Amino acid sequence: MKIRNLKFLTDENIDKELVDFLRQDGFDVFDIKEEGLFRMPDREILKLAFEQQRVIISQDSDFGTLIFRDKVSFSGIIYLRPGHYSPDLHIQTFRTLLSINLEYTYPFILVGENEHGKIKFRLRNL
Repeated sequence: MKIRNLKFLTDENIDKELVDFLRQDGFDVFDIKEEGLFRMPDREILKLAFEQQRVIISQDSDFGTLIFRDKVSFSGIIYLRPGHYSPDLHIQTFRTLLSINLEYTYPFILVGENEHGKIKFRLRNL
């Protein structure tokens, strides 16, 4: 599956600017903040995303704990690193992600790291 076929769920730590960027690029994005679901437990976010076949975009690694330790079902997770930086940094990461030809199979975890403009990705299809 290609990235253009994915639907996203953005965690509450994802800035509105990235949500807007994704929507302007034609993606279907369910944003936790817009839906008034602040402080929704991570387990429930995973369940919601799985039921809707959405890939979670987050800056938190807590989802990984639930997936690997508790074996919670999920479709996909994109971790943006480093976390809690300018939304421009994460938009730059996504622009690069959209320009490369990765093949996704559910479930997957993708880590996108942007260190001073040097962007690298690690994809793990599970």
